[in-house]
Amino acid sequence: MPTAENGPLIVVSSRDAGFSLTHRHILAAAGYSTDLSLGAEDFASITVGRSVEAVLLDAADAGVAGFCQGLKQDTSTRSAAIIALLRAKAAVALPALIRAGADDVFVCPVEPQRYLDALKHHLSALDDTRARTGLLHAGGLAVDPQSHRATWRGEQFHLGLLEFRLLGTLIGGAHKVHTRRELIEQAWPRGIFVDPRTVNVHVARLRKALITTTGYDWIRTVRGVGYGLAPLAPGFDHPSDYHPLTDLRLEA
Repeated sequence: MPTAENGPLIVVSSRDAGFSLTHRHILAAAGYSTDLSLGAEDFASITVGRSVEAVLLDAADAGVAGFCQGLKQDTSTRSAAIIALLRAKAAVALPALIRAGADDVFVCPVEPQRYLDALKHHLSALDDTRARTGLLHAGGLAVDPQSHRATWRGEQFHLGLLEFRLLGTLIGGAHKVHTRRELIEQAWPRGIFVDPRTVNVHVARLRKALITTTGYDWIRTVRGVGYGLAPLAPGFDHPSDYHPLTDLRLEA
């Protein structure tokens, strides 16, 4: 089966081996990273620590509407697009799936390109919403400059003003290394002198706050240059560098 480890994560939820193999193959060929869930009982354990962009749901019976509703009520999957492929024998479940929050429902058999187009549309709309609201995202970490809120997997956590601005700068320029001078220009009020070593202190505070909240080190130090955001682990919503919460002996 083709793989696309760095593409958006789409979870295929089905107990039918033929269904899951076929549709995971189609999704991987289209550039998506995929995983398999058998339903509500294992979905949380499979997706913990991972940013799920969409769910392809095998709607084989009317009971799947309850699972769909649960996904839309869970803060970790609320924004994920749910595409349901409804088996003909379960067609009576169509109204229940729509009420439960399914974003699109297709009655099988269905041409794969139809649900791929729907998936592309929903993911594009999600990106547009994030851009329009000014939210800055890096995996499960987000900052909202307008409301001054920092969240981890939807839960708010506290940061000081300078640490919040530093985090926004790092996420906003996630693919570059920022010099200390650049960070001063973005995070500190204009017209005051800031010793570059002061940046080290506040970056260390930010690093500690992020590790305490998430368990992962989000900040990459490039000696002699500055700081950048650590890359996400493929298919996950966090970096790969895990730190036990008991070990917070950190240096900027």
